[in-house]
Amino acid sequence: MDTTFFVQLGAVLLFAVCFIHSWRNEGQRMAQQWFLIGYIFAVVIASLLVVIEQIAYNPNMLVFGAAPSLVVMLFPGIFYVAYVIAKRFVDPIRLGASAYMMFIIVPWLMLPLDALAINAEWWYFPSESVAWLNGIPFYVPFAWGLLAATFGAMIGRVRKIRFRGNGQFFAMMIAAPLVAGLDILLLMALQIMINLLGVIGGTSLLYLALVILYFLFPLASVFNLPRLRESRMSARVVPRKK
Repeated sequence: MDTTFFVQLGAVLLFAVCFIHSWRNEGQRMAQQWFLIGYIFAVVIASLLVVIEQIAYNPNMLVFGAAPSLVVMLFPGIFYVAYVIAKRFVDPIRLGASAYMMFIIVPWLMLPLDALAINAEWWYFPSESVAWLNGIPFYVPFAWGLLAATFGAMIGRVRKIRFRGNGQFFAMMIAAPLVAGLDILLLMALQIMINLLGVIGGTSLLYLALVILYFLFPLASVFNLPRLRESRMSARVVPRKK
């Protein structure tokens, strides 16, 4: 049974719900920037990953170039969910801490979806890298975190720059493909590093790396790690006398 209709519908619904939530809570400009630029970013990233044969999508999906035009709506939607969760722990103004939280949250969201997608034949990973969970390369969870972190950091950095009118939006339109291209280079380096770990220590070392990744979020939430540096810096500040 072809279930690609359901994942495409789910992607559109997630995109729409998150867009409305962002519009109501973050404002019109933020919603437009995150989701329209996020869609451009997702199309570019997905197209590049298809071209370099790191991911392949079911041919029954609606496509835009090499990328599935509807399924890629999952990217900005899931990134936004991670952003909202991250806001409970760190101030979004602190881009480094926010990007760190997105890096460790998104793999929790994407891994079950990837496992389901492979079983339902929505997409798969034709990579030659060492894989687990019936075909998910070990580097993929780290890759999703990296993509989310760089996208969130890009949006946050441009929003700090004061442009007139729609200057921020146009700046993001230029930055998104550039960041996507940089991400592909970083993903290649990440893939090489993970494969090297596999050669040195076998799959045991790769599983250890995944355990560390998936325990970062619970540790960060319990011990408030992203705010540690901020607390230390605040302690050094001596209040001025009035």
